[in-house]
Amino acid sequence: MLTSQEILTGLLSALLQVFLGLLAENAGEWFFHRFVFHGLGKRPGSLWNYHWSEHHHVARANHMLDPGYKSLPLRWNTQGKEAAFLIMVVILHLPLLTLIPWYACGLYAGLVLYYIRHRRSHIDPDWAASHLPWHYEHHLGRVAEANWCITWPWFDWVMGTRVRGRPD
Repeated sequence: MLTSQEILTGLLSALLQVFLGLLAENAGEWFFHRFVFHGLGKRPGSLWNYHWSEHHHVARANHMLDPGYKSLPLRWNTQGKEAAFLIMVVILHLPLLTLIPWYACGLYAGLVLYYIRHRRSHIDPDWAASHLPWHYEHHLGRVAEANWCITWPWFDWVMGTRVRGRPD
């Protein structure tokens, strides 16, 4: 039988792991968005070029709306490529489920929230403006090279890249 101290310690450990998983996912959003999607993604012929040449141009031209997000991610468009990348991240982190399961759950929850919130932001621009203003500003503001986080702006705050700027 577990003591109340052991139960409390286990609960606190699980909560800390979930929080660290969410934090790690947000750091991954920041890193990949800044250095891969906007770094390598600006190079013609790059695997990641779709992010800049398709997603950003379509979203800016349509005031945040990206019609590719209206259907399921079954085509090889921006949303389909994004879903494939997220599935790859999930698979690469599967071993963590046996080692630090609550951390993995936090990371996976962050990935799910990323996908849901990012998709909704490009289907419903008014929702994006009020619920994800940092992402809305990233696409429509004066500074596209800032506001890298999507789900929450945590790592933009940490890295000093959260820039408030009214859309053009």
